[in-house]
Amino acid sequence: MSHVLVAAPQDGQNITAALQSAINTLAAEGGGRVELPRGEWVAGAVRLESGIDLHVPRGTTLTCSDDYDDFINGTVSVMAEDSDRGFIVARDAKDISVTGHGTIHGQGPKWLSREGLFDGVKWAKFNRPRMVVFEACQNITIRDVTFSEAPMWTVHLVACDMIRVTDITILNDLLMPNTDGVNFDSCRDAFMTGCRIVAADDSVCVKTCAKMDAALNGPAERIHVSNCHFTSRSCSVKIGTETHFDVRDVVFTGLTITDTNRAFGIFARDGGLIERIRFANSTVDCSQAPHTYWGSGEPITINALARVSGEAPSIVRDVAVAGITGRCEGAIVVHGDPEQLIENVHISAVNLRQEQGAFAHELFLDLRPVPQDVNELDDPELGRRNCFVRRPDGGIFGMDPYPDGLPGIHVRHALNVEIENVQISRPSPLPEGWSPQVSDKG
Repeated sequence: MSHVLVAAPQDGQNITAALQSAINTLAAEGGGRVELPRGEWVAGAVRLESGIDLHVPRGTTLTCSDDYDDFINGTVSVMAEDSDRGFIVARDAKDISVTGHGTIHGQGPKWLSREGLFDGVKWAKFNRPRMVVFEACQNITIRDVTFSEAPMWTVHLVACDMIRVTDITILNDLLMPNTDGVNFDSCRDAFMTGCRIVAADDSVCVKTCAKMDAALNGPAERIHVSNCHFTSRSCSVKIGTETHFDVRDVVFTGLTITDTNRAFGIFARDGGLIERIRFANSTVDCSQAPHTYWGSGEPITINALARVSGEAPSIVRDVAVAGITGRCEGAIVVHGDPEQLIENVHISAVNLRQEQGAFAHELFLDLRPVPQDVNELDDPELGRRNCFVRRPDGGIFGMDPYPDGLPGIHVRHALNVEIENVQISRPSPLPEGWSPQVSDKG
């Protein structure tokens, strides 16, 4: 492999030009490793080309600029929230990688719009770059690197094939919204293992967004995540909510999920088929977060509802949950749509301790996102866009009391749900607002 050490800038810490020049030169010669010098460097958008390994060695920190205009050359095709730009980007590239034991830093605190909290989360700027965005790339490796303080989504892989994410660390601010760990968006044949992720939003998410560039649309298939440790204020392991195209053959196994809100979730909203999903052999520790975060401490949530009123929800079928152990503050939830039942769910070998938490007064059946959440609000008294909307009575759309109090298992609008060898230990006496039924199948 050819190897180029990027020349350190002589007039400061901004290494953008030197780094991009080294990438372009080596790519023209057939590819190789572009290694950053040891030290602390700042850069705007960097675009990888085929055959390039961007190597961040131990003792090196590559920090993204705090000026959104510095990422114009990192404009990408897929919008995420209000982000149309990335820090490290690639399109239609093959055999690319980001490796090394150094740190890629997002300067999260520099991307706040004001001081203080909005119902438990920080006020983030609308325009923030994602740290890594690869579109329509093949044979990707992301290995060993630490990502810290992401301003927005950390790793967003779009319509990519043959992906290996191994032994990376993501350490994001648990109060910074939209700081997902790794998002597999319409990707195929992805393998992820040995990773530690701390994120305010989802640790790992499999989704199929509707892209402005139709060439990037398609299913997410054959994704395997194993032997990782996740922490999240939202849902650590999630499929959805964007499900415009099919999702199938996805396995999550051997995970340690701690200090999280929800552990495993399927949220089908946009019409795609979701099938052949397995959550297995993992430990969970689920505590409810403030209502700004979707979820009420559920260890497992599977729900299918239309995002937009009048449209058909996704079909969800053939889901297996097996070998889950831990504690939770919410219930196992399987909740379909009256017009589109969830089908063939098998839950087995589950051993949970259900406890009362700090937000017991807000313990609801949370089915967000609901149609009201498609909004542009940014007012604590009214709601937050794409998050929640307050009802006239002061409640929140999509959050309602369980019909008969909090159960251990809640099932509605589902066909062929098999529950086998499931043990849920509950307090005695039961707290106020809890159902005496462990299993409520309606």
